[in-house]
Amino acid sequence: MNKEYNKNLFIDLLEVLKNEVKPALGCTEPVALGLAVAEAYRVIEGKVSKINVKLSPNIYKNGMGVGIPGTSEKGLVFASALAITCGDSTLGLEVFANVDEASVEKAVELVKEDIIKIDIEDTKGNFYIEAEVVTENGKGLCIIKDKHTNIVFVQSNDEIIFQKEEPKGAEAGSSYGNLKEYSLHDIRYFVENVPYSDIEFMLEGVKLNMDIAKVGLKEKSGAGLGAAMELLLNDGEFQKNYINEARILTSAACDARMSGIKMPVMSSAGSGNHGITAIIPPTVVCEHMGYDDEKLARTLAFSHLTTSYIKVYTGRLSAVCGCSIAAGIGASASIAWALGGTNKQIEGAIKNMVASLAGMVCDGAKGGCSFKLATASSEAIIQAKLALANVFVSDFDGIVGEEAESTIRNLGKFCTDGMQAADSNIIDIMVHQ
Repeated sequence: MNKEYNKNLFIDLLEVLKNEVKPALGCTEPVALGLAVAEAYRVIEGKVSKINVKLSPNIYKNGMGVGIPGTSEKGLVFASALAITCGDSTLGLEVFANVDEASVEKAVELVKEDIIKIDIEDTKGNFYIEAEVVTENGKGLCIIKDKHTNIVFVQSNDEIIFQKEEPKGAEAGSSYGNLKEYSLHDIRYFVENVPYSDIEFMLEGVKLNMDIAKVGLKEKSGAGLGAAMELLLNDGEFQKNYINEARILTSAACDARMSGIKMPVMSSAGSGNHGITAIIPPTVVCEHMGYDDEKLARTLAFSHLTTSYIKVYTGRLSAVCGCSIAAGIGASASIAWALGGTNKQIEGAIKNMVASLAGMVCDGAKGGCSFKLATASSEAIIQAKLALANVFVSDFDGIVGEEAESTIRNLGKFCTDGMQAADSNIIDIMVHQ
């Protein structure tokens, strides 16, 4: 690599990490909705008479049944109401940080007024939120596109407060900067050579995500999967090893988050559950191996960057579970690297994961997500270990290509094109059951 290329590589990939690895309070789809409503209300204020929200299908799907942080309530309507009573749009993904008992009670009363309307908007792309808040002072409008915090338009009555110019001809994944221009080998080069001080902030996610996992175990939150597996482990039904430890902690963190526990997690590629999956399994492996903080930070950087690299091709949201086919793959690749894997073995871990989990569907964010995260977390370690033993799925096996990059491109095509009808059917089932 020439010096100029090195310079661009470090600038570009570090930017991805800074943009895509951020704390998030609550499931990021209803949180993004809350952000839009809170911003629309901020510019108009007054007594609310109507809230009209339009969402792209997958945001609707992911917000229907998930717990809202700091409350015992669920869903998009309540998230909209809570954004009015306590939402702070300056806090981004932590828009609900100021929730308290009084704001919850006010939100419940607002819901009872039946003034909140949520519609699906399927013509505005993969990620679209439009929130209109009508009050005695007029109308406030906020539009978010492409990623959870990307506000592109704000209007108060006839006055345009803010408008972001959208890049012409921008393709899916452009919000990940120049990541698509690089390869997995480039990601490895970055991880091994970037100054530790530049990526030390990766360790913040370890504390956040391990802390909420411990709360999930203690409180037996949500689906209670993590706590149930821990009980089986202690009873001798599960073998005590770091694979099962990763399963338990990953699912417990998801249990707590999906139930609405008011604790932030470190997200990855715009998703808190992605962050849980990308962080906890590699952390468990690194701790098991006795690695120091620097090795852990570099491992997590590998995990997050690979996760985002995959999301460039699969899209922010899709019919396939991103925790499995993005964050799970990122975790597996990083574990293979941390354990001394060659380029071929790291690529093998990625291809093995695609062969194992590519068909896992996303049927919305809810308590049951912990079951999927448990599968992804353990599979990430197992497939990394198999790859290190030179056990690889064959090239051109189904959607697996000759190289990891071509496999990821195939995965993207499968998620964005091949699963469109499945996604529509999933949403139809969820809405009408």
